[in-house]
Amino acid sequence: MCNFRFLTSILLATSCLLAQSASYAGVYKWIDDNGQIHYGEKPGNTDAERMTIRQNETTKPRAVDKPEKGADESDKKQAEQQGEPEIVPPSKKEKRKLCNEARSDLAAINNRGRLREINEKGEYSYLSEKQRQQRISAAKKKQREFCR
Repeated sequence: MCNFRFLTSILLATSCLLAQSASYAGVYKWIDDNGQIHYGEKPGNTDAERMTIRQNETTKPRAVDKPEKGADESDKKQAEQQGEPEIVPPSKKEKRKLCNEARSDLAAINNRGRLREINEKGEYSYLSEKQRQQRISAAKKKQREFCR
């Protein structure tokens, strides 16, 4: 049982390191003389193969091919001329995710004492009551928008 936890910890740590290193440089995989598999930013030997890491593209706005019903032709032409993609409302799955995020944000704000964040200098700064209320109203607005 202890070995399983140890191996799980190593795999989790390796996964985290791979996720971080993937955003900075290429990731290589190779097998050493003892048969151990290694991953790294630089190839460990000549047999190393470059791994392709998939990028998350779900946060980009999606362009709509079909025009919406009842939309003016002039509005469509303006949008095409400006090169701006039309924003599609989120799917049910995305709405559920955003709703859950809003609920957890609101619960975290209400259950914690003083809220703090890291400023540009890397120092902690505490939020004023006005800033805290702004965060609460933003979370409630997000909840109203996506939880219906």
